[in-house]
Amino acid sequence: MKKRLLGGLGVVVAVVAMQFVQTDTQASLFERLKPCAEVGECNPCEEVAATCDPCGEVDACNTKRKSKWFVNGYIETGFFANEYGQKTHYTSNRQYRDYSYDPLSGNTDYLQNVNKTGGQLNQLYISTGRSVDGRHGLDIGGTVDFTFGTDARFVQSAGFEYQGTPAAKEWQWGTGDYYSAFAQAYFEIAYKKWNVKVGKVYAPFGSNSYKSTDRFFYSLADTYGMVPATALAAYATYNVSNNFSVYAGWAQPDQFGETSDDNAFLFGFDWAVGKKLTLSYALGKGTNDRYKSLPGGAEVDYFVQSLVAKYKVSKKLTSIFDWSLLNNNYKGAGYSFVDGIYGINTELIYQYNSRWAFGFRAGWGRDINGYLYQNVVNDHDNKYTFSLGANWTPRKWLTIKTELRYDKFEDSKDFNTTGDNGVTRPGAEWKNDQLAGGVSAIVKF
Repeated sequence: MKKRLLGGLGVVVAVVAMQFVQTDTQASLFERLKPCAEVGECNPCEEVAATCDPCGEVDACNTKRKSKWFVNGYIETGFFANEYGQKTHYTSNRQYRDYSYDPLSGNTDYLQNVNKTGGQLNQLYISTGRSVDGRHGLDIGGTVDFTFGTDARFVQSAGFEYQGTPAAKEWQWGTGDYYSAFAQAYFEIAYKKWNVKVGKVYAPFGSNSYKSTDRFFYSLADTYGMVPATALAAYATYNVSNNFSVYAGWAQPDQFGETSDDNAFLFGFDWAVGKKLTLSYALGKGTNDRYKSLPGGAEVDYFVQSLVAKYKVSKKLTSIFDWSLLNNNYKGAGYSFVDGIYGINTELIYQYNSRWAFGFRAGWGRDINGYLYQNVVNDHDNKYTFSLGANWTPRKWLTIKTELRYDKFEDSKDFNTTGDNGVTRPGAEWKNDQLAGGVSAIVKF
């Protein structure tokens, strides 16, 4: 264990020698709102200048007009370990792809975007495109985001990065630790108060962003796995005012046209209630028949929603509350059943000064018929997670995240070393609780 920790420190020291950029905690959550409503006086030559000019047209320090074309990105790499020293396992069962990542291998649940033990490149992220500004008339643009690393499997879409049924992905970009994906690829049209996006986009659910630059903690909250990460969508946003926007349209959650019979209605809004409170709500309701090709296949009616509240308690303290739910109703020949999951994620972020920020996170999740915690706990059991974290930004281009995380299941009597369809996981031992932690660093370019 000591060797692993020393190895992790070596990775961090090597990465720190590179140039990094400070992240904007939870920035992407409310990107559809116009931030000037929350800004008072601005010093144009300071970092807040970008907030005062949300459309990025003007460089306030030299008054030159900025190009709408952009290319940027970042790299996140880090080290994670658990108290049992258990490593990530890959199943060799062809039904689940040869040597594919097994999310429930050898410890408490799905630790989301980190491997169980060892160093890893979490995200290499490159974004390019043209921003739009419809304030003065019609404007057309778009964005393409490419990502590679251990996290990229979260934003792969059926029908795009992989083909086949959900249980038998016949072709995908990557294997083992590392994958690649186009996290986003969409066209965008803006006209006055209207904005329309068409293509693969981030699904507007929950408080956790896939992008490590847009969240405080190294690992993702459990609620991230409860709702879709991406969607093929066509939806319009209407900015009613500087403080309120509403959107609606069509979506295929976590797919890219794999079936023509998976259609969902997408709706949501972002509301800056005052200077301190911002609310964000999103729902998707649809039908999916992709399971019909499986034995005893069924049509699935699904409903997903999330409510996020962000409250600025004081100048330095911010609280975030996230409630998410996914419900699936399977209807087949002579049978019907329901599964899904719902839970809460809460965060407190304290910005001590320009270099240091500290955070606490607590989460709760409840499974319905083994949807997410499959073959690990009894149906309807509860799971709790707690994290302590710190972000250090010694330079504008350097951010280092540290996290200590504890996961706890309510009941462990169904824990075993056999997973889905009797697949044995060699060397895996289920635990009903686990202490884990890690450190990562981010380069932004």
